[in-house]
Amino acid sequence: MTSGTAEHPAPAPARRGFTLLETLLVIAMISMLMGVMIGGATSLLKGTARSDPEDGLLALMQRMRRKSVETGRVTELWQHARLPGEEGPDFLWNDGRDDHEERLPVREDVTVRVIGPEVDGAILIGGRAQEDPVARIRFHPDGTCDRVRLEVTRDGNRSVVPIDPLTCAPLPAENAK
Repeated sequence: MTSGTAEHPAPAPARRGFTLLETLLVIAMISMLMGVMIGGATSLLKGTARSDPEDGLLALMQRMRRKSVETGRVTELWQHARLPGEEGPDFLWNDGRDDHEERLPVREDVTVRVIGPEVDGAILIGGRAQEDPVARIRFHPDGTCDRVRLEVTRDGNRSVVPIDPLTCAPLPAENAK
């Protein structure tokens, strides 16, 4: 048994664990790394969303909804009729004052059209429903929009995405009428 004297105190017990400063430094480094990773993932997701015509149209619709709410005026969006191979905007929109043009991302295997909410006017051609596009979509100052659906054709496969008129966002496909 060792005991300390006044001249020679007993050795201090060995310290175990981390100090408060070390713990705070590790927490700060982890939060900095997470901030960098989240920022990088967000920009990566934004870049991929803009490369698809369907995502581009959904983003445009949300932008029109936001613009209508901010300005307090009805905003209208309509698809620009173009001949195959013709250059120009895909959609035109009016904010109550001026007309504007919008171009969607281009992919050879994907086409999108805005069609009406119901399939009553559909015609079967070659076993596929052919529906006319809607003339205009109106976005109202209360954040709502007209009932429409998006017709998306990928590699020849047609799918219909209904749009919720309260949020102007896509609904699950089983709600399509």
